[in-house]
Amino acid sequence: MELELQKISIMLIDPLCTDQQFTEEILFLKEFPVRSIFVLPYNVARAKQLLTGTMIQVGSFVDFPLGSGTLAKKAFETGQLYRDGASDVFVTMTPEQLPLHGNQSFQALEQLSFGRNALGYFLDSSQLTGNQKQVLTMDIATLNVSAISLGVNLTMEQAIYDMSLLRTGRKKQMTFQVNVKAPTLLEIELLFQAGASYIGISNGREILPLISKWN
Repeated sequence: MELELQKISIMLIDPLCTDQQFTEEILFLKEFPVRSIFVLPYNVARAKQLLTGTMIQVGSFVDFPLGSGTLAKKAFETGQLYRDGASDVFVTMTPEQLPLHGNQSFQALEQLSFGRNALGYFLDSSQLTGNQKQVLTMDIATLNVSAISLGVNLTMEQAIYDMSLLRTGRKKQMTFQVNVKAPTLLEIELLFQAGASYIGISNGREILPLISKWN
């Protein structure tokens, strides 16, 4: 088993994290060539500064965590994140918004990335029922979005179930990042086998040294 750090994202989005803790965590994580580190919007500029000299991208979320803001609010926050230095930007959308406004909103918001990176949608599947997830899967299949970020701190059971649904209806050009709370090395491998393009984890301090040692 060989896991690629370039397919791992670190979720550093605890609002209770102090500035000192945040700085110490970034300085530790920057020693590992992961794909990206996701932070809350107000930490993007600081993370970008701390990651200077590395290839690690800074990621964040628009209209997080509820996604119920207007298109104007989403547009303002999207532009601000790119100005602050974010490369991976996911717009929080509620499942109800997708069939009505999914493609229209994306067409308007994608222009704000200025071609630097593909804009994506963030969908929190953690509180959805099985039937709701099946509807969500069908709605995702109609989107012109190229990247989906799914859930925050999902359990392994939730993540595997979600990927089993999404794998059947995904478009070839669509990538999925599934965000799991604290997976083991074996669980990360299982998620990739289930169809995840990237995996977001919150236990980077424990897992990254193990991945590096294993590889």
